[in-house]
Amino acid sequence: MRQQTKIILFFIVLFLASSVYLFSIDSRYNDPTYNKNWYALSFVEPKSDSLNFAIENFSANINFHWELLAGKEKVETGNVEIQTGEKKEISLSQIAADQKMTVRVSSGDATQEIYKN
Repeated sequence: MRQQTKIILFFIVLFLASSVYLFSIDSRYNDPTYNKNWYALSFVEPKSDSLNFAIENFSANINFHWELLAGKEKVETGNVEIQTGEKKEISLSQIAADQKMTVRVSSGDATQEIYKN
């Protein structure tokens, strides 16, 4: 086999091995459950007046405390358990208010807020 053919084959094998390795790393790090500790908070219907919200858990902590605030005043509170990898919707009573409505969720040391005007 000629020297040029050996070099070309070497680079093809190197390219294939690198591609396989990089694709495996990419799929692992784009998986939200791989080695992560976070949760997501969102409204179920963001464009409506509904205050129902969802919590999607990707952390080891399964206990969540939520509060609904009208301005700075607490209107409703509650606790919920959500297993790792699960998503749970919380239904709230419809409250007519001219104030900013805030949903505050805490789990362990982390606290997140979402709001509607």
